[in-house]
Amino acid sequence: MDRRKIDIYLSTFLIVISAIILTNNNLVEGGAESNLSSMFLPRFSACLIIIFSLTIAIQSLMKLARKSEIKQHEIIETEGLSGVYIYIGILITYWISMLFLGFLISTPFIMIAVAVLLGGRRWVSIISMSVITSLIIFYGSKFFLRVYLPTWSL
Repeated sequence: MDRRKIDIYLSTFLIVISAIILTNNNLVEGGAESNLSSMFLPRFSACLIIIFSLTIAIQSLMKLARKSEIKQHEIIETEGLSGVYIYIGILITYWISMLFLGFLISTPFIMIAVAVLLGGRRWVSIISMSVITSLIIFYGSKFFLRVYLPTWSL
């Protein structure tokens, strides 16, 4: 299966859904009020999804337009479900570890596990990005959105 075509289809789908989130004011009933409004996080997330989806779609469109040869990493193997089972295992581990270790401790480890599963080998950048991203999400949601993520309970 050609990953470039799947990237274009999924990117288009995500852009359409994000455009609906950006333009529809009736998506929130009540919600958590903050200084930034209750639709800030969904709209901010929708903008990021549009940006990232466009970058993926444009790269795939350029490769398809040039009719470049399909490389090995652009082919999605459809035999076997071992990768899906590993992702489900990581999700269940994250869910359980969140209860005891909290967001700040469990999230970097899970991000590292997913990066390794996806084939990442640059350990310094993987570890630093997982820690920095977790800190930004934790403190950003706490101070800007007033949403308190789980903390250490042991």
